Amino acid sequence: MEELFRYINIISKHTNVYLDQALSEFGLCSCHRVFIKMIVKNPGITRDKIKNMVHIHPSNTTRIIDFLEENNFIIKKINDDDRRICELYPTEKLQTVYNKLLVVEKEWIDILTESISKDDLAKYEEFLKVSASNSIQHIHKNK
Repeated sequence: MEELFRYINIISKHTNVYLDQALSEFGLCSCHRVFIKMIVKNPGITRDKIKNMVHIHPSNTTRIIDFLEENNFIIKKINDDDRRICELYPTEKLQTVYNKLLVVEKEWIDILTESISKDDLAKYEEFLKVSASNSIQHIHKNK
């Protein structure tokens, strides 16, 4: 059990390296991944909804969204009914990145799980879901 933290850390670091390499051609890195996916899957999503879902500090959320806009990956539109709300929409450029990201994620999962049986893989995924849920509940319990 004492090695569990080490293994989690190794997988996390190498996942980021793999994503960094794949996204570098677009001038992006692994820290942009969750934003790319959320904006493409939810056109018109607001900054506040993203902030509440990604479990990243609000200033980092703002910085990443601003970066994506400055580099023409997203378009910000002010909501017609409430001018305080800014909606985020993907550009074609972001859609291209998203399509590549889906391929890269599948490749990486295949690499990580290549010698795990289908039955064990289902259990592994369930264990990871529980661990992720536990981490979210613990870190965000007072927020």
